[in-house]
Amino acid sequence: MKELLKLVYCEFLKLKRRKFILLTIIAAALFPIPMTMFAAKSNLGFNWLYLNIGVYGYFLLLPTVLGVLGAILFFSEKNNGTQKNIDTIPISTAALIVAKVLTLLIFSIIYSLATNGATLIGGIVIGSIDRIFYRLFIGLIIGALVAVSVLPIVAVECLSKKGYIFSIIISFVYSIASFAIVFAMANILSPLSAVFRWALPHMTTGPTYGLDDWFLSTPACVGVLILTIVASVGLSIVFKKRQEV
Repeated sequence: MKELLKLVYCEFLKLKRRKFILLTIIAAALFPIPMTMFAAKSNLGFNWLYLNIGVYGYFLLLPTVLGVLGAILFFSEKNNGTQKNIDTIPISTAALIVAKVLTLLIFSIIYSLATNGATLIGGIVIGSIDRIFYRLFIGLIIGALVAVSVLPIVAVECLSKKGYIFSIIISFVYSIASFAIVFAMANILSPLSAVFRWALPHMTTGPTYGLDDWFLSTPACVGVLILTIVASVGLSIVFKKRQEV
């Protein structure tokens, strides 16, 4: 466990030198501002503000950001010429992959804190706010689940040799496709759309208009994500080992 924590710490040290991380956190905090202004001008309540910032922030922006971050984590050693040095260290490929996945998870939670904090401040601005701790808790849970839902992109990045641009494109396509599946109310499931369908009823206090049967239960969502973890991490390890041979 200590070795794994050291690996995660090293991953964050590598990210520390990149402005992308800081800019993303700042963007997460600034994103609610225009929606807060619109909500205040249109006399919309905090429930509307929280739901819409969550939908676009968690299920459109965050998966794309995590895909880019995954590309940085998985391509940096090769691009910087340090992969050969890492191969000489007696650390398993599985441990390195898990450390990078945990880094994505922690970053996603930090992003969620920034988005939630800014949204709650927006609620204070419009003079309407409720269930603060519950909303913070749900935001953190969604952030963690979204991080798990983008693991298929990580597996593709481990297989691909096309670099950052391809990873950005595939992350954006995955986010848009999952977004479209949900808004079309299709019964097609991707890991991200599964999280979306589970999260929606927890993000609103308004009426669900008979959508209860379409929402995904907690056991079903957890089952999809467990399969996602096993398949994605397993394939990532296999693909990474083949690249090292």
